[in-house]
Amino acid sequence: MKVIGSAAKTFFYLKKIQSQNPSWRIKYKIKCKSTENELSNWLRYSEIKRNQPVAIVAREQFSGFGQNSKTWVSPKGGIWLSAAYPIFSRKFTSQIFSLSIGIKLCEMFRQENINVFLKWPNDIFVDSKKLIGFLPRVITRGEEIIYVRIGLGMNVLNKTPSEGISLSKILKTKNINQYYWTAKVLKAFQDSIECNNKKEYVIESANKFLTKKFLPNGYCPHIWKIKDIDCNGNLRIHNKTQERILSRF
Repeated sequence: MKVIGSAAKTFFYLKKIQSQNPSWRIKYKIKCKSTENELSNWLRYSEIKRNQPVAIVAREQFSGFGQNSKTWVSPKGGIWLSAAYPIFSRKFTSQIFSLSIGIKLCEMFRQENINVFLKWPNDIFVDSKKLIGFLPRVITRGEEIIYVRIGLGMNVLNKTPSEGISLSKILKTKNINQYYWTAKVLKAFQDSIECNNKKEYVIESANKFLTKKFLPNGYCPHIWKIKDIDCNGNLRIHNKTQERILSRF
């Protein structure tokens, strides 16, 4: 099947940055309510196949949502996507999946000399500003994990709220190839799955990239401090008298 348009441009960069290219199916939307909804509908009517990950990319979302159903502002100029990757295995370690994505996104940016940090459990920051947010999910059937999926938003050329920052502002240029960066994000997603069996590496890398400046909601920074990420991917925080373990799930 011949692929044309925006998907073809993304395929071009995928082939350049990875030696073994899975048979990605990619759809672009000019505008949609939510790429998560679009992906769910796609998978409802077209069952995911082995070795064939799928992705929906939108130029603009008008009703996106993030963790805890928070509004996900998604104007033109950013990368807004949802992707699913087939697993079909019982051995996948769900507890570190979010961290696996986080560290691979951090490595992706560090390779481009962009100094990013992981805000536990699923944000990528530059200094005190959010560059990427992602929402991972694991889909099971009985004890078998059928596929994993991710919803992701990346500020590229778009205007951001005060707590966010765009890649354009970081690099001080508007000459940014969004197809290249879309391919890089999909590659990071794939890499996060391939390193899932390397738990020690994932936890060690996550602690290396972890920013300790920002506590989860509900915890006062004058009382609580971040200690580290434990061997199960949980965040450990402490004060003068006690320690707490926070789980993403």
